Amino acid sequence: MKVILGDICYPKSESLIIPANTTGIMSDDISARISKVGLGSISKEAKKIASETKVDLTDCFITGPGRLKRRGVKKIYHSIIKRLKSDFTSIYNVQHALDKALSKVVKNKHKSVTVSALGSGIGGLEYKILAKIIVDICKKYDDIIEIKIIDDNEKLVNEVENILSKG
Repeated sequence: MKVILGDICYPKSESLIIPANTTGIMSDDISARISKVGLGSISKEAKKIASETKVDLTDCFITGPGRLKRRGVKKIYHSIIKRLKSDFTSIYNVQHALDKALSKVVKNKHKSVTVSALGSGIGGLEYKILAKIIVDICKKYDDIIEIKIIDDNEKLVNEVENILSKG
């Protein structure tokens, strides 16, 4: 497992896990950046899937990579951590949504995945607790798939590195 301080839009992985809501609207923080880099096709697909399929909290739906395909991404896993974009999230939602998303990535036989820090931006969760949850869930899959955790929040990245260094 690697942790990187950087831009989630440069994952160098086959799959990407980003935060989502049940409406598929990608206008906050990480998802907005992914939508912009993907030139809106990802956002349109996410809204369509969310409107045509019943998606609940902690579920995960999958879209194509849009222009992130040029960066090696094959699929984007939208990990639902809140109902509406205006809602708050919880540690419980992040924990279960990330676990389900990683399980789907493995089931779909991707060789590598980049995980964003779900709930760290607009979700406003405490970065020390969030770092622990992300590391604990990712460790369950670390022997199965190559995992990178990328975020631009230096405090969160440092906390993840600290947890990983302690074993």
